[in-house]
Amino acid sequence: MAGGCRRGEEPLPSGPGEKKLNIYIWSEYLPQEVIDEFERRTGISVRYDLYDSNEPVLEKLQSGVADYDLVVPSDYMVRILVHLNLLRPLDKSRLGNFGNLDPRFLDKDFDPGNAYSLPYLWGTTGYGYSKPKAGREQDSWAPLFDPANRGQILMLDDMRECFAVALKLLGHSLNSTDPAVLKQAADLLKKQKPLVKTYNSGDYENILASGDVAYAHGYNGQLAKLVAREPRQFGYVLPREGATIWMDSVCIPRRARNVDAIYAFLDYILEPEVNARIVNGISYASANVPARRWIRPEILNDPAIYPSEAALARCEFLEDIGEATTILDEYWTEIKAQ
Repeated sequence: MAGGCRRGEEPLPSGPGEKKLNIYIWSEYLPQEVIDEFERRTGISVRYDLYDSNEPVLEKLQSGVADYDLVVPSDYMVRILVHLNLLRPLDKSRLGNFGNLDPRFLDKDFDPGNAYSLPYLWGTTGYGYSKPKAGREQDSWAPLFDPANRGQILMLDDMRECFAVALKLLGHSLNSTDPAVLKQAADLLKKQKPLVKTYNSGDYENILASGDVAYAHGYNGQLAKLVAREPRQFGYVLPREGATIWMDSVCIPRRARNVDAIYAFLDYILEPEVNARIVNGISYASANVPARRWIRPEILNDPAIYPSEAALARCEFLEDIGEATTILDEYWTEIKAQ
């Protein structure tokens, strides 16, 4: 029940809170103009901090000292945060624009009934590449493991995403928990390590654009912006072996205090024109159906941002793999220490 608490837990903060909002969100994920308009409309002051992988969200909320009103975790992390009782249930009666959301992105396994999460943006994890350096169009993960590309490869500094690449290239589910399969993937990533110039989750599109690497593993939105700007120089690949499809959702931490400001902001970003400004500003796909009317056609028609159904059919959501995460953690430590 919304607002309730289990035996032995502190009650949820109640009351309207202050006219301020503290957000913890991915880098390159919220255009300043969208924040500015919200502040002008409501008089609510917005402050935000940035992260570039899901794990800091878990660490901050587990610490008990983080003072955030909204966080934007990915699908599998929502499940973990709910399980650890670190999120506050959504009061959908305060979200007049909830009906704008595409039912395809609602009621997912990681949060049945959207009890705790509100779809924000979705996308894929593939890689961008330099067309002149690659010499031909790419359609596979294989170049990221080719010794000929030593020193020209950037990988996300993200354990699950790197293992997803290796697992897909080996023909397995990216959510495999089979120890033998995970060892195969780890061995492949260890073999790849000397070829990798850097692991980076915050600036990969600029590193690719600068020419420092020829192949950059990354999220489609930031890479799609680069490709749209320089289509003769760069391409984006959603590999034929399959890849990650992800959805980031807005959630309310259990200790959040500024309740009125939270719901004012959530309903604001669900407004179609506001949501379209977010998409137009950052080039990630939205789950907001009426927003499409205001999204620029070149974004709606870009397969790097809105992939075909056939391409999406080869993709998987990352799931909570339970105790297998510990195995991956150990392997990842070994890989990074090489």
